[in-house]
Amino acid sequence: MAATALLGIRPRVSLHARRPALPPPKSFPPLIASLPAFARPPGRRPLALFVLFAALGGLVACQKEKPAAAAPTPVSLRLAWVYDMAEVGIFVAEDAGFYAAEGLALEIKPGGFGLDPFKMVAAGSDTLGVGGAVNLLLAREKGLPVVAIAAEFQDTPVGFITHADSGITTVPDFVGKRIGIQTGTDTDTLYRALLQRFKLDAAQMSEVPIQYDPTPFIAKRIDVLPGYLTNQPITLANRGIPTHTITAKASGLDIFGNVYFVTTDTLQRRPEVVAAFLRATRRGWELALASPEASIAALQKRSKDFAEADLRRIHAAVKPFILPPDAPDSLMQMSPERWKNTAAVLHAAGLSRSSETWVDAFVPYSAAPARPHAD
Repeated sequence: MAATALLGIRPRVSLHARRPALPPPKSFPPLIASLPAFARPPGRRPLALFVLFAALGGLVACQKEKPAAAAPTPVSLRLAWVYDMAEVGIFVAEDAGFYAAEGLALEIKPGGFGLDPFKMVAAGSDTLGVGGAVNLLLAREKGLPVVAIAAEFQDTPVGFITHADSGITTVPDFVGKRIGIQTGTDTDTLYRALLQRFKLDAAQMSEVPIQYDPTPFIAKRIDVLPGYLTNQPITLANRGIPTHTITAKASGLDIFGNVYFVTTDTLQRRPEVVAAFLRATRRGWELALASPEASIAALQKRSKDFAEADLRRIHAAVKPFILPPDAPDSLMQMSPERWKNTAAVLHAAGLSRSSETWVDAFVPYSAAPARPHAD
């Protein structure tokens, strides 16, 4: 049976010309070993991606149970940011034993300023990573051999926060204002893309370097705070600071948020690890989205940065970015069309050299039947 049939999806690899159907592989190891070119830095290899996706899909759908006596495989995951509700599906999966059930001993490492997940995974410091889709494309353009394996955020939760009484409600209102800048982060990339979209020049604003701390915004030393709209407006409101938020989607940018990624070498040589991670992570998100209680407990176990009263509202705020109401079957999925649009946004903003950086940047993921597991 073809691996794509096991997955129950149509293979979606490129928007270019159709290619003849491939015969089903006899076994996965020889198939993977036949693709050494895929481990090279980014290029146009949609056929290679299709073949490797078929192998990975078969593993996701039908891998046999590991022997009970098998030692767990140690792997590490570098987050895009510190522990927060945006990653709670991973925490829930770990606490529920989903990674252990897949034979993985997963170490979850927080991110932060100065901890670029793409560089750390590419250097071999970590096995898997979480990072913004736009930054993955930029990393590939710089020669880092990273590839997305599933989406975390279908829509980016990155946006901009202003004081409710400021009159700043759209990006053109940024002119003449003090804008917080977090250099090298997703917020900075989005800010540059939005300036291009609205034909604005950075010289029209006063850019103020900041970190994650909202103190400059609270003290009104800046007018616009970049950040994650899943939690910061909520924590500010509980401090008596009413705000207005400006989202990428409302501003006309239809792009992915965070994605899960590995190196091309890991995808080629350790597809069973990638498949096991995806199965466990999907189960974690399904439980996290259905259970605010499980999500809150998992986050509180790892972080004391959030007030108890905020957490249920933050969970509700995260949910539509992970699983939009208008796309109820999109959990962790990616599409060529969306990647093409994300790359076009970067190119139009002058942040990348080509609008074709999306080609081979991802392995299409779709809802695959989990292998049998003991609950």
